[in-house]
Amino acid sequence: MTRILLTGFEPFLGRSVNPSWEAVRELDGEVIGGAWVRAVRVPVLYGGSVRAIVDELAREPVDALIIGGLAYGRASVNVEALAHGVGDVPWSADNAGTVLANERSDGDPSGPDALLATAPVRAITGALNQAGIPAVVSWDGGAYVSNATLYGALRHAREEMPGLRATYLHVPALPEMTTGTSTPAMPLTTIVRAF
Repeated sequence: MTRILLTGFEPFLGRSVNPSWEAVRELDGEVIGGAWVRAVRVPVLYGGSVRAIVDELAREPVDALIIGGLAYGRASVNVEALAHGVGDVPWSADNAGTVLANERSDGDPSGPDALLATAPVRAITGALNQAGIPAVVSWDGGAYVSNATLYGALRHAREEMPGLRATYLHVPALPEMTTGTSTPAMPLTTIVRAF
């Protein structure tokens, strides 16, 4: 049986909820389309998010990894095709107060500048759209913890787990997070279906 690890982030930047975690935790322990799903909550920490995922992969290897996170302001699910090795969001600290400004997100300048997702991002995007869930392939996951997490996971997979299929789903905010604004939102039930 295929085994899939889904991860979702804890809340960050003063928000009380993160739809990625709220969605993936509903799928923990489920068997979906012949695949067994495990869900893990990861911290919004440069380095710490990758360590949490690597520890979980060491504890119980899987065939695929889908990292989930919030992309406040985006209107569709963004299936990330690329992660780069630089953190550069000097105006937003992670949950421990760490800020990166044009720095290597993993602290290792010997790594590749960018890594491609190893999951079939176009097929995933097509399947989401066919299911009526707005989705696009994204070539820019930002330069915050989300990008650093995908980069670190892809680098770990490349070095330690060849064959691991991995990508990142950036999901919109929940409607209750955007009340009184014109910011796009997506219901939790739709985000759960996307994962």
